[in-house]
Formats: sequence, structure tokens, C-alpha cells
Amino acid sequence: MENTILEMQRNLDEGHFIAFVSANENPYCAVVKSDELNFPDNKTVVIRKNNGKTTIINLNFIIEVSIRRFGQYA
Repeated sequence: MENTILEMQRNLDEGHFIAFVSANENPYCAVVKSDELNFPDNKTVVIRKNNGKTTIINLNFIIEVSIRRFGQYA
């Protein structure tokens, strides 16, 4: 999963983001190309944003990882 997510991030175009979607679809976590991703184990991703915010996601609770366009799901 780690390699797939990192490859998705490397290939992001301007205006797109990676969405980590939980079962209830709201909220989801968005990852852009400039975010730093770390994988301390195979079930966890740590996302560090440029503004200093850090989000930790347990991948067991994620049902979808997809690339979305900003404004597409507003």
C-alpha cells in the first residue's frame, strides 16, 4: 500500500489530491503533492502538511484511496 500511495502522490497533477475515505465518507483526509508522507508500519500513514499540521491515519478504517479533483465533491 505504501508504494502505491507514494506513486499516486508523485503523479498528482495541479488541482488534484489523494483522498483517504472512511466508511462514512465524511470526513476524508486530502493529501497534496507537497505533503510529507511517512509509514511507520503497514497499517499507519502520517501526513505532515506545510502549515505544520500532522494527521495520523489508521489504514484499517479506510475503504478507498483515490485521486480527486478540487471542487469535484463540494
